Amino acid sequence: MQLSKTTVDLLVTLDTFSGRKLTRREDLGALIELATLSNRQTELNNLSFFAKFISKTFGIMKRIGKNAEGYDKLEREFTETIGKSRALLTTLLASAPSATRQHFSNQYLGLTPDALQNLLSLCYDLSWYKNWRIDRPPK
Repeated sequence: MQLSKTTVDLLVTLDTFSGRKLTRREDLGALIELATLSNRQTELNNLSFFAKFISKTFGIMKRIGKNAEGYDKLEREFTETIGKSRALLTTLLASAPSATRQHFSNQYLGLTPDALQNLLSLCYDLSWYKNWRIDRPPK
């Protein structure tokens, strides 16, 4: 998907902001571009909010282990938020070119361990977008 100069510039800013930690930079750019073109900024903002929750919760779940107190509740909330995130991704992709929709479907929306791992990586990048939106000075 062709990205506008505005989106490319934002990706450079986000990559710098993250300390060069973005792992799905092009796909993050595609989502930003799609949100801009289809006037779905609210959906992207909601997705980035959920993504930050997913990234943090997954880290906590890994750290405390399945036998820890409260793990079951975290796992339920994590699973529910993954579902909401997939729905938002589908909404953002509705106006995307066919090749972009197919790419995201194959990479992130499948019900496979690889797709979940890819989605977690995309959520990590989206959490940087969320952090940047929180931390940037108001215009």
